[in-house]
Amino acid sequence: MDPLDPLRRVVRDVTDPQLVARGIETLIWLAVIALAAWAALRISHALLRHTAAGRAAEPAGRITPIIEGLLRYAIIFTALILMLDAVHVNVTPVLASATVLGLTLGFGAQYLIRDLLAGVFLIAEGTLQAGDLVRVVGNIGTTDLGTVERIALRALRIRKVSGELLTVPHGSIMWIGNLSRDYARAIVQIPIPYGANVSAALDGLREAAQAWAAAHAGGGPAEPKVDGIADLRDGAIVLQCSVLVAPGRENDAAAELRRNILEALARRGVMPGTPLGSPSPPSA
Repeated sequence: MDPLDPLRRVVRDVTDPQLVARGIETLIWLAVIALAAWAALRISHALLRHTAAGRAAEPAGRITPIIEGLLRYAIIFTALILMLDAVHVNVTPVLASATVLGLTLGFGAQYLIRDLLAGVFLIAEGTLQAGDLVRVVGNIGTTDLGTVERIALRALRIRKVSGELLTVPHGSIMWIGNLSRDYARAIVQIPIPYGANVSAALDGLREAAQAWAAAHAGGGPAEPKVDGIADLRDGAIVLQCSVLVAPGRENDAAAELRRNILEALARRGVMPGTPLGSPSPPSA
């Protein structure tokens, strides 16, 4: 037997016109799939950016990066499957393995998936933004107050008043109170003895409210309101005055209202009892 026969057979098979044609056809299909995937990536990227242009504060603008990432992975995965099929690789076992792997990861990372899904909806709905003062209640009953520093896809980062930086997974949040949206309410409660002149005290609150409104014309969503008698406690009648102000201004407004009220009551000879202060969010 001629030792060169195996080599001659290999050369004959490689140079077979049908085999060469199939090889060229496969290469063309691979190039077409790669080009189509590249075009799909560019077109989808451009369409998403065009749709979300100028709408960053709306849900469509906030969720654009998420949709863009999902589309990118879907296009790349589809292109790989088509390429394997083009080179005559049976993709059924590959898809079956990917399904089994996906189920395994899904069961093992269910909390991670929960956090990611909750993050997608939180970002899409625009419930929060960086810089907001929020109160977050977790699923174990904990309550935290702080300023939002970053909203990631999996977790929320909050800086507490004490300086502590909290990382709260989205899936563990029961509810969120945003203290930086629309308006805040400054509330001042003043106790007076039961023997005091209530009518004179209420007139003092109205005078103080009018003085505050004159000093801050157009500075709030509404004029100060004298709520009257808010409570009856041991040894004191509690009078209340409130005003809507811009978020973050409630403490300053309450302090100024409190000073105006004390001066107005002093002019009417009404001596308040032990100050009750102004309701404020729980300390962090």
